[in-house]
Amino acid sequence: MMKTTFYSTALFLLVLFKSQAGVIVLNGLTHTFSGNSGEYIQGELVLMNTTDQEQQIVFKLNDAIYSCGNDRIFSDSITHEQSSKSWFEGNLMDKFIGPKEKFVYKYQIKIPEDKSINGTFWSVLMIEIAKPVKKEHLTRQIDLSTKIRYAVGLITHVNQASNVELDFTDVHINKNELNENSLKINLLNKSKYVEGVQLNLEVYDEEGENILKSKTKRLMVFPGMCIDYNLDISTLKKGTYQCILTADSRKEYIGTNISLNIN
Repeated sequence: MMKTTFYSTALFLLVLFKSQAGVIVLNGLTHTFSGNSGEYIQGELVLMNTTDQEQQIVFKLNDAIYSCGNDRIFSDSITHEQSSKSWFEGNLMDKFIGPKEKFVYKYQIKIPEDKSINGTFWSVLMIEIAKPVKKEHLTRQIDLSTKIRYAVGLITHVNQASNVELDFTDVHINKNELNENSLKINLLNKSKYVEGVQLNLEVYDEEGENILKSKTKRLMVFPGMCIDYNLDISTLKKGTYQCILTADSRKEYIGTNISLNIN
C-alpha cells in the first residue's frame, strides 16, 4: 500500500534575488512518498497567484545532486544513480494563472516493476515565474530583472525495509567569532534511504548531574551523504563533562558517549 506524506519544510527552496513571490506553493516544497515496485503514485502541487495580474509559470524537471562537503546542484543534464527523473509522468508545460487564481498541477510517479529496487530515489520539479516580479535600474546600460524560482523535491522511498544506518564521523568543539563554544558534529548516512535526522545531546557534570539538554532541527540526510550539525554549548563553564549524543530517525536511535573538555 502506497503511503504519502507531505513535508512543508522548505529544504529545496531556491530564491534568486530576494523578492516577494507573486505565485506561491501552498502544499510544501518537499513531497515524500513511499511505495513498492510497480506502483503508481499520485501527486499534486497547489499553486496560488496572490497578485492582481496574470502570471506565467514554467515547469521543468531536474536532478538534485548531493555530495559531502559540496553545495547541492540542480541540473537538467547531469544525473545520478538514485534519480527518479525517468519515473515522472506529468505535463512539463507553460501555464498562465489568472489573478487570485488557484491552480492544481497533477503528476504521477511510476515505480519500475523491478522487485530488486530498494532505496530512496529523487528528482526536482522546477517552477519558474516567467514574468519578472521586480526590475531595478543599476546603470544606464544594465537592468536587473528579478525572478522567483522554486525547486520542489519529489522523494520516493521504494520497498523500504532496511534499518537506519547512521555514523558520527567527526565531533569537535568549535568557537565562533564571539568566542562562544558549539559542538560541531558530522553525520554520515550509510543506508540507501533518505533519513530525517534529529540530534539530541545530554551533558553531565563530574557529579553525574544532567546540566544541559539540547537538540537540533530535523534535517534530511541523503543516501551516502554527510551533513554538519551544530549544538550550542556556550553555557558550559570550564571543566570536563560526559555526554550522550543520539541521532533519531524513523523512531530508531543511534548513540555514542563523548567526553568534553572546555578550556
